[in-house]
Amino acid sequence: MFEFAVRKPVVLTVVILIICLFGIMSIYRVPKQMIPDLDVRTITVRTTWPGATPQDIEKEIVIEQEDYLRNLIGLDRMISEARTGQAQIELEFPHGTNLNEILIRVNNALAQVPSYPENVDEPRIITSSH
Repeated sequence: MFEFAVRKPVVLTVVILIICLFGIMSIYRVPKQMIPDLDVRTITVRTTWPGATPQDIEKEIVIEQEDYLRNLIGLDRMISEARTGQAQIELEFPHGTNLNEILIRVNNALAQVPSYPENVDEPRIITSSH
């Protein structure tokens, strides 16, 4: 095989160029439906409590929400963060997960939290794919 490449480099170059040309043409002809969706589904739950310390937010909000969110089907990873005045829980689901179904489940799980302290805003649910 190497002898052919050395004896006929022009033929080998033409064959490689034709293969590359067909590859480039096929990229534009493959329907989008045939390309799998490999994005990680991320849902972020943000709850604000103006003026509260991170310790209070963790104890009164984050731990309560985590107890209900950790039982979600298909949950890959949960990352929680408590800052002054704000709690954030990031939920990651694998590709192929129906985002609408998961949003409903997250909303139902948050509705099961018995109560929030006074002056706490309703949790906001934010979705993204990356």
